[in-house]
Formats: sequence, structure tokens, C-alpha cells
Amino acid sequence: MKMFTMSADVLVIGGGLSGLNAAMGAAENGASVMIVDKGKIERSGSIGGGVDHFLAYLNEGEDWDTADSFLQYVEKVGRGTAHMSIIEKTYCEELEDSIERMARIGNPLTQPDGSFYRTASMGQPGPYWINFNGKLLKPCLGNAVRKLGCKALAKTMIVDLLTHHGEVVGALGFHIRTGNFYVIHAKATIVSTGNTNRLFENPRGNPFNTWLCPYDTGDGQVMAAAAGAKLANMEYMRMTLLPKGFSAPGFNALTGMGGRFMNGLGEYYMEKNHPAGNKAPRYEIVFQSLEEKRQGRGPLYIDCRHLNEEDITHLKTTLGYDKDTLPDYLEQRHEDLATDPVEINISEGMQAGPTEVTGSGVKIDGDCASNVPGLYACGDAADHNRCVHGAITGGYRSGKSAAKFAAGRNFFADPDTVSTEERADEFIAPLKRGSGYPYRQLEDSVRRIMQENVGPMRSEHGLNTALTKLTRLEKHLDDMKVEDLHELMRSQETRSILEVGKISATAALYRKESRNKPYHYRLDYPETDDENWCGLVAVQKSGDAYECSFDPIKYVA
Repeated sequence: MKMFTMSADVLVIGGGLSGLNAAMGAAENGASVMIVDKGKIERSGSIGGGVDHFLAYLNEGEDWDTADSFLQYVEKVGRGTAHMSIIEKTYCEELEDSIERMARIGNPLTQPDGSFYRTASMGQPGPYWINFNGKLLKPCLGNAVRKLGCKALAKTMIVDLLTHHGEVVGALGFHIRTGNFYVIHAKATIVSTGNTNRLFENPRGNPFNTWLCPYDTGDGQVMAAAAGAKLANMEYMRMTLLPKGFSAPGFNALTGMGGRFMNGLGEYYMEKNHPAGNKAPRYEIVFQSLEEKRQGRGPLYIDCRHLNEEDITHLKTTLGYDKDTLPDYLEQRHEDLATDPVEINISEGMQAGPTEVTGSGVKIDGDCASNVPGLYACGDAADHNRCVHGAITGGYRSGKSAAKFAAGRNFFADPDTVSTEERADEFIAPLKRGSGYPYRQLEDSVRRIMQENVGPMRSEHGLNTALTKLTRLEKHLDDMKVEDLHELMRSQETRSILEVGKISATAALYRKESRNKPYHYRLDYPETDDENWCGLVAVQKSGDAYECSFDPIKYVA
């Protein structure tokens, strides 16, 4: 194993959708950029295989189609989980340029005739979802950042942030194929590593068969916390509804086109349980679906039989934009959306923002900056950017901000933490160990603990039990034994997953109310308490433990 030293004005950790938009924002504002990703930037991240939706207001004349109406929608579905001033800066101020940028890189949001195809769901006052063909979005972005001169380091996992007098000054990376290490000096660093998956037990039995990217394992959040950054909204666990037996995106397409949720009695349960019916916010639909299952009224279905032929054709096409094999899967099961209700199931949980417009992760301000100088965050790794629209707008904003910060530094600082050689030795220890536990055995235990005690029904006793068990399990992390470099990467992911579990349980224990349930549902505090808990729970590392504080949010109404 060799160690190489590199440098760039701006280091982007994670080459997914938000990371590449961050790289563009930094490069187009004069910074040299290094992107590091565990995969290749042309197909990495949650939308590496494609995507079919982007949320936006377009100011086309309708009352709901404005920034003010959009912000009212954000407040309604995500009250207490986002500062409107940050949403305005990281999303609203960047939206128009982002839509133009999509067209400029070769993947416009428009249909072939130049029009926008828009649908509504998830509690929206109007059709904010723009349907588009994003099958080649990541290759287009990869090509665009390379043309701007950004350097990309593929197959490399960042294992630690480097600090100097309380500021982040770069990172230490490990190549998962060669075993080489990279010390990357940077004037500004952006965490864009996504949310945390593989955190809860998977109903399909395979932790890698997930709704979102299984290689997003909370590494960025954990490293940021270790460097002193505050995290926020970490108490929320996110779930969705998926075709039974197959983990694939599709919820937005199915509900946006008019799909109806049906229980085993043939009842359209959302239409009787929520004023918005099948177009209620995602968390409401998941909560009501869980209730139907608990009351024994399963199995559950999505019913699209009432759609006309044109809408069915559009629906089947867009389902393939997100996941190529979903239409094939339905065909092989002899399930036709036009003639049969399709059975659905509730997904595993993950650490992610409670709505499509509010995030979970590193606590940022309107410039996507953390409380630690030199450290920025965007996309699903931040508490105010998420989903495709937030990754594109907030990602670019973070790049611009990081470039501006880097321009004010005229030198690369040497890290003052544990020497990089010592940190590298710690990281590779599982490879040199003669015997020990396989990473999967420990990781499976984390998932079981999280599912049983930090899932969609929580209590003080259950959360304390989770923290006790996770702390006991943590002692065995140093007993992991791996066989190769690939498993070495996995062992580090296991550490991150366990740490995020502790952070999530700590934040959930601190918030003594329920909000956006079932994403945070306290059985001992079942009601939403806006008087005392309308705001963000911030978590910050203190020694080996985590301390919580409360950031209240005041709304106009």
C-alpha cells in the first residue's frame, strides 16, 4: 500500500447528483475541484440508473405555481423541519438557473416537443412534479464536470476528514481496488455522500436490495460529526411503498398519474382516511398503510385500472426511467397495471429527510456551510437539501459557496489530527487481523436492533434499549476480520451505519413528541407539539457521546 498526496481548492466527497452539481458550481466560480467517489461518477449515487421526476414551480400563471405558494407547501408538509430562509436560498434562488443548466448539459426537463409534463402528489397544491427522462443524467453530468477540468478519483472511499485548528482542510481516502491511500489537501470540502441505507431490516431479506443506493451508508455524516459539525433531523426514519418483492422507485410516478391505494377488502383506504386521498404526503400514506396492515386489512395494492390508455403508456414508460427492470419484473409476474391491482409492501427504513422538501444530515446555513469552517454539505447528506431537485439546486449552491471560501485562503494547511499514517493503519487493521467477526454479522445485528427499537413505533424504553445494545455491539467493531479490500470498505461502512444508529436513537429520544409520523412516532408522546417542538433537534459529538440541542423555527402563521 502506497500513500499519495494531492490537492484542490475544493474537495467534493461523493460524486452523486448533488456532488457533481457542487463540482460544477465550484469550477464555474474559479476553483480547482477534486471529486472522490466509491464508484465512477458517470453512474454513481441514487440516480445512477436514471430518474424521472424533478420538483419545481415555474411561474406559469397559476396561483400555486409561484415561490410563495411553494414555500407555503414546504411549511405545511414539513413544519418544524426546515428554515424557510434556507430553503429560499438553497432552492428558490437556484431553481431557474438549475433548470437551464439541465438543458445545457444535455438532459433537459422538457419533453421532446419542448413542453413540461407535470403531475401532482404528496400533498402538493398543484402539479409541481416535472416528469422527464433522466436515464442519461449522470453520464451527462460526468461529461460536464470533466469538461470543466474537474478531476475525479474513482473507486476511492474517504475514511476521515483532516482538520487544522478547528477547520476542515481535506480528507484521507482509500482506493478499494489497489489499497493505496490518498491525502487530499483542500481549502474547502463538501460532503455529498447521500443518506444512510442498510440501517433497518429489509422486508426482502437482502440489505443491498434497497429503495435508494445501498452504498450510501452515512459516512459523510459520521465524519462531519467527528470533525465537530452539527447534524439535524437525524431522528427521522424514512419509508415508502414499493411493488412487493422488488425494491424500486415508482411511488411518485404511480401516485402522480392517479394510482389509488387499496386494501385487502377492496377499500380505497387513503380516500377515507385523508382529505388529499391518494395524493397525501408520503409519510401520511405510509402511516395509513402501516395501520391497514396492523388492523389485518392487508394485503395492500396500487390500483391503476381506471387510467386511460395514454396515461398507462406514459406510466409504464416513466417507471423504466427510474429502474430499467421494474417493467420487466411486472411483466414476468404477469401483472399488468392496466388490468390488475399490483401488490405493494412497505419498505425498510433509512436515515433521510421526513419529506421531499426537508432533509436530514449536516446542519447547514443558506450557503450550505456547516458550523465548522471549510466544511459544506449538500443533497441527502444535508438537513435542507434532498431529492433530485434539492440535490441539483443545493448542490450547485454549495459549490459556489465553497469556491468563494477557498478563494479567501492562500495556502493549504497541514492537518493537526492524528497522523495520516496512524489513521491508515487503524483503517486497515481488520485486514491484518488473524481472526474475528465478519462485518455482515455485526451489521445484521445493527439492523435488527434498529428495526425492533428505533422503527416506526418508538418509546423511551425502546430507544434506551437500542442505545444500550448498540453501545455493547460497538465494542466488537475492533474485532472485525475481513478477507480483502472490498470487505475492508464494507467494514468501514458497518462502522458508519452503527454510528448513525446511535445518533438517530439519541435524537429520537430527545424529541418528546411525534412529527411526520411514522417517520418519528413516539408512542409515549403521540401528538405533534408545535408549542414546544417546532424546530430542529441538533446533535453534536462530545467526546464519545452525542449532545442534543434545540433550534426553534418561527413561522409567520
